[in-house]
Amino acid sequence: MAVEGPDPKTFKSWDEAFQYPVATVRAMERQLRSDIESNRERLRTLVGASYRDLLGTAESIIEMDGQMQQVETYVGNMGKRCNARLLEKKGSNLHTWDGQVGAADIERFSFASQFAILRSCAEVLSKLLRYGGSVLLAAKVLVISRLLHKKLSQRSMPPPYVDSVWNRLTSLRRKILSKIDSKLQSVEVTEETLIEAMCAFALATSSSPADVLRHFHHVRLEAMIQQGQDSLENGHSMLQALRIYTRTLKDTRTHFPGHLAKALQNLKSTPLFRGQDLRSLIEFNLEVHQQWIGDDIKMFTPYIRSDDLQKLETNRILKEWAEQAFRAFLGKLQVKLKSIDDSKVIMQLRTQIFQLWLSNSQHSVGIEVSEILDGFRNVFNARLAELIKAQTRSLEKFSVVIRETLQSGKSNSSDFCPSLWSSSMTSMEISNGGKSFIRTLLDGSQGRNEALRARSIEYTAWLHRIEAIEEIITSMRKIRWEEEIDETQVDEDLLEDKQILLSEDDPRLLESELRDALEKSFSALEDSIRDVLSEIEAPSHGQQAVYLIRIWREIRQHLPKRLQHVDLGRNSIIQLQQIAADAAISASLQAFQRQIEKVQGSIKVLGRPLWEGNPELPVLPSSWIFKLLHKLSVSMMALGSDIWCPQATDVLKARLRTELASQLETLRKPARQVNGSVPLEPNTLEDDSKDTDAAPIQGDNQESNLKDSNKDDKIQRIFDLLYLMQATTGKGKSFERNSLALMQQSIVDEIGLSESSTKRMNKAAEEYWKRTSLLFALLA
Repeated sequence: MAVEGPDPKTFKSWDEAFQYPVATVRAMERQLRSDIESNRERLRTLVGASYRDLLGTAESIIEMDGQMQQVETYVGNMGKRCNARLLEKKGSNLHTWDGQVGAADIERFSFASQFAILRSCAEVLSKLLRYGGSVLLAAKVLVISRLLHKKLSQRSMPPPYVDSVWNRLTSLRRKILSKIDSKLQSVEVTEETLIEAMCAFALATSSSPADVLRHFHHVRLEAMIQQGQDSLENGHSMLQALRIYTRTLKDTRTHFPGHLAKALQNLKSTPLFRGQDLRSLIEFNLEVHQQWIGDDIKMFTPYIRSDDLQKLETNRILKEWAEQAFRAFLGKLQVKLKSIDDSKVIMQLRTQIFQLWLSNSQHSVGIEVSEILDGFRNVFNARLAELIKAQTRSLEKFSVVIRETLQSGKSNSSDFCPSLWSSSMTSMEISNGGKSFIRTLLDGSQGRNEALRARSIEYTAWLHRIEAIEEIITSMRKIRWEEEIDETQVDEDLLEDKQILLSEDDPRLLESELRDALEKSFSALEDSIRDVLSEIEAPSHGQQAVYLIRIWREIRQHLPKRLQHVDLGRNSIIQLQQIAADAAISASLQAFQRQIEKVQGSIKVLGRPLWEGNPELPVLPSSWIFKLLHKLSVSMMALGSDIWCPQATDVLKARLRTELASQLETLRKPARQVNGSVPLEPNTLEDDSKDTDAAPIQGDNQESNLKDSNKDDKIQRIFDLLYLMQATTGKGKSFERNSLALMQQSIVDEIGLSESSTKRMNKAAEEYWKRTSLLFALLA
């Protein structure tokens, strides 16, 4: 890489250049010569350009000199031709000629000029309306047209076309006044435009400031009512109406009486035709017509009283209008809110209205702010309370649909989802997070058929609407209201009161309304289901009872946050569980009714060889009991495994104990004797398809065997009862006083069984139940 040589420009003397090698010095020489040549070219170009500019300047100076000489020649000629005395003489002669010779033409010229300007007024007004000109200028033109029409109408024989022009001006006047009203109605115009519109109305209608104020209030009130009649569902029109209300309060305090009086004073201080706005209208052609229209019109100055409105009178008028306008606004707001069924839209409108009002409440002088706030709060709270009641009352339709479903038979569980271990479940797609699999799994585990699924969807939709209302009430508490008011007018207590009213009292009131409405709706639902329950007769309506149990489960598992009612539907659920238990027990006992009857005449214990211990005691229950419990578990599964909660299982076990005690009571009766002999019937519980005839046993040996057999049968019954007591008693519960325990104790007392033997059988029954309980699934 080549080393960069030294820069000659940095040398302080020529001696420094020769401290480097000759090659370097030669390179510096070439660089210096190149720079000198470049500077020479730039200097030549600069000098040439400056020379050309100098030549152009010289030519301009010469041209200006010629023009100045020409001007001096013209001015000198004009001075020679000007003669003051001659001009005065010509003017005097012209005036004399006009007075003597032209007097006859003055009236004719005056009429022509006045009519020309009158006709031009219509053109000017049409132009101002078409292109959105100044309403104050239009009002001035109206005043001029009124003066000209009056002057022309006073002639001895006014021409008819004057009236036709006036009719057109009358129509234009109505349009001008309508445009003035639109300016007064708008809250988007500037203060200058608003003052101009007020002056235009005062000038066009010859109104005093008090009349202008009343008309201003009237126009704004009509604008508010018109906004309230808008059909928009989001309530934006009511927000605009309130904006008009607050802006009117502000404009009245700002412009009355000071600004308007000052503007009117300026308006009547100068003749209209001396204003630059009228003089600039080319349609009037004032350069020609001004001298012929007459001094009374040319020098006309409008007279408007500007001091008839004082501050106290302004406040009185404002207060009256504010009360009237607020009542009208509340009426329209009530109507508007009744047309809105979305509570979120109402809440949004409430927030916007309170924010708008609180940010402008400093303009409400002479008006009670608390009354206005209470008015707003009452309207919104009343409508929200109506929506809450309407939403909660919609739960009544739920009970009607439940009744229709039960009557139509769609509550049957034949269309339940398949088993959890079926091939359709195990082969189901699990894409997209397995939503369909999870839904099918939940439906199968909770016994949801089409009818129940439809009710669940309906109830969930209703619950979402209630939750939306709860969210709205919660959001009301989170709002912090800030007012944009002057620091000198800040009242901390007032601000705190508004915060308490809007963010604490109102939510508390709506919470109370919601809670009461929910309690009434759920109470009505419970009464309705209780009425339906009265039409169900156990055990033939087991499926309907199961359907209602599942309905209650869906409801109780998804209660609104504001109503966590623990005892909701508890009595109805207990009755339904009893009906379902009776249905399951009835189906099982009917299948074993005949087998239980056969036990009555049986003297043979088939399980006798399996007894153990000393003395020998049974360690296994009778086979019919095992089959009965298995049949019962199958019946319970057929009704639906999801309904058998611990409470329902306890109800079923209690009902089963009662029914079994009633059925087994017959076993304690003595065997029926025929012709002095005891009929025997072999135990055929293992095979229910064959019946045998009892054979007579006679003789003393036979009687001894019969007694032993009867004792063994009763001991087996004791074990069976102990086993049934284990199966029909809930965990951790005592069975000392139940019907089976009383029956077991009576048999023990009857045969005189020792206490140790009883304890052995009780322990054996308990152990055997522990080993076999899981075989009976839902009973375990």
